[in-house]
Amino acid sequence: MPTMSDTMNADIPATSFGYRWGWLLALGIVQIIAGGLAIAVPVVASLAAVGVFGAVLIVTAIMQIVHAFKVREWRRSTWYGLGGLLYGIAGVLVVLYPFGGALTLAVLIAILLIAEGSARVVFGAGLRPVPGWGWLVAAGVSSILVGVILLLGWPSTALWGIGLLLGINLIVTGAGNVTLALASDHHPRRAAA
Repeated sequence: MPTMSDTMNADIPATSFGYRWGWLLALGIVQIIAGGLAIAVPVVASLAAVGVFGAVLIVTAIMQIVHAFKVREWRRSTWYGLGGLLYGIAGVLVVLYPFGGALTLAVLIAILLIAEGSARVVFGAGLRPVPGWGWLVAAGVSSILVGVILLLGWPSTALWGIGLLLGINLIVTGAGNVTLALASDHHPRRAAA
């Protein structure tokens, strides 16, 4: 005889996505398409990633400097503003020198993929036995492998590797999100039947 906690735990996937499963499906499809484009033109994808990274650094710098001026009475606001200035310099350098930025970004992406993959494996394993949990674990393992390959081949993999490996990771992650979304969509109907 199932306990109340068993019954409640069985409904967690259905209530966690509910009618929003479509957003997860759309995200998965976009990830698959973006991954295919990144694989088709890996150098362009690598340079685009470097450009986005530089832009993020610049936007972060602007926000941090503005915040430092807004909290001038805070004793450490000068250091906070200086940190923003350093973000801005780094962002401008990455945008002006994209090949050097690609070398740096390759290392950062590798570390990010390893960390994100580890988190995805833990999250996917925690969803077990929900249909599609294995895809999330596979996506996490894929992220870890992509990060390790990128680090082992550095610096020669920096320019083409970022785009290619990121494309592969996007496709596997997108497939995991599509599978989980479709499983979530069908779960409430099965429970109601």
